[in-house]
Amino acid sequence: MNLLVMRFSAMGDVALMTPALVAIAAAYPNVQITVVTRGNFSPFFYNMPNVNVLGINLKKYKGIKGLYNLFHEMNVLGPYHSVIDLHSSMRSRMISLFFRLKGVKVFKIIKGRREKLQQVRRFRKKLNPLPHTVDRYLNVFRKAGFEAPIRKGPWINVDGLAKIYAKEYFQSIKLPKKEGMWVGFAPFAGHKLKEWPLHKSEKLIPMILEEFPDAKIFLFGSKEEAPILQALRRADERVFLVTGGKLGIRGELGIMEKMNLMIGMDSSNVHIAALMKKPVIGLYGTTHPYSGFGPFAQEDAGVLQVDLPCRPCSIYGNTTCFRKDFACMEMINPQDVIRRIKIILNLNTTW
Repeated sequence: MNLLVMRFSAMGDVALMTPALVAIAAAYPNVQITVVTRGNFSPFFYNMPNVNVLGINLKKYKGIKGLYNLFHEMNVLGPYHSVIDLHSSMRSRMISLFFRLKGVKVFKIIKGRREKLQQVRRFRKKLNPLPHTVDRYLNVFRKAGFEAPIRKGPWINVDGLAKIYAKEYFQSIKLPKKEGMWVGFAPFAGHKLKEWPLHKSEKLIPMILEEFPDAKIFLFGSKEEAPILQALRRADERVFLVTGGKLGIRGELGIMEKMNLMIGMDSSNVHIAALMKKPVIGLYGTTHPYSGFGPFAQEDAGVLQVDLPCRPCSIYGNTTCFRKDFACMEMINPQDVIRRIKIILNLNTTW
């Protein structure tokens, strides 16, 4: 029996498929699972039994004709018992239609848009905890007749090539051996309103180094963000840059595996680190973990936020602050992050 599972973006949402897939693969060892996603996301699914990844370049499949060609490539790998649409985008719905016309059952995610809109509206908010994205994924499998409990993590594992990339990176920065506490810090996010003010990041870095003398900090970001990260580094020999490039996602996973702690925004870095079962601190302002996007299995200790009646004002961070003062992030101070680090480091038995 073969299941076809689709999710094309975004990176964090694709990564969050892993706990659901691990659960289904363990509960149904005779079921083959074909995952269709962007090719660069393939490393997330390493070492999952009975899970095969069809990594694609979506730029090759434009328009209805392109989607039909993609459907044909998927169909060749069948036949499928069911299609599990974990995206429910225009693209995935069109491909699902092609499969329906062939008589294949399709089950798609219910995103809870109405409940989320009630959370972010300015007046008469209803801020109740909604199902985590992982639970929504599992619900789709359940509707298809495949029910499974979440298994113990980590849910993302690192392959041999990622370890080689990481080893080469650490050798290039003259850190062949791990000593002390290694802290990852990703100060950026996909949307500006999800980011902590830069002046607070500037203060946090020296505070970490002062509070934890054996610490080394690794700043994660894109090649485009490298100049800002370089400025944050201030030429400190205990601060290093991890800026993608030839490392790619696979290399960053290898480096992230070596971290003792990951600090970031409500962004893919925090979600991926949590799925690797690394302690995380996610700074949440515009968005809220009650919307179902908290760091998986760390929705309490792994979230740093302040309670304000205007929160959340967005599900994805693609909005503007109607207060104009960005209070939700301005009220989180570097001292708060330091205190949370100390709390997390005392929870050693969890890890």
